[in-house]
Amino acid sequence: MLPYLIGGIAIGSSIYGFMPTELVAKYANSDNPFAIPVAAVIGIPLYIRAEAVIPLSAALAAKGMGLGAVMALIIGSAGASLTEVILLKAIFKNQLVIAFVGVIITMAILAGFTYQWLF
Repeated sequence: MLPYLIGGIAIGSSIYGFMPTELVAKYANSDNPFAIPVAAVIGIPLYIRAEAVIPLSAALAAKGMGLGAVMALIIGSAGASLTEVILLKAIFKNQLVIAFVGVIITMAILAGFTYQWLF
């Protein structure tokens, strides 16, 4: 299981370190009707620690990303990172891992739309 763990951490860290904020804000802005689902899907492979959520979300909101999309990105990245999915794949069957990721994406999208509607 150690190779999966190291591989997941390496991939998640490289995506987190090299994904430009402008690219995310360009495709997940508040004018885009698919902003929240896109942000939820983008958030899954990211490994965002609790300490980095507030500065990252503030930077994305400042660059023009909608607040619902920011919420979906945070929930998606906190709910299931690439490292977690790789670890779960080593332990559970593929169907359970797919169901887990599906639930996280669905909850991130629902929370994003709810947050955008409320605020």
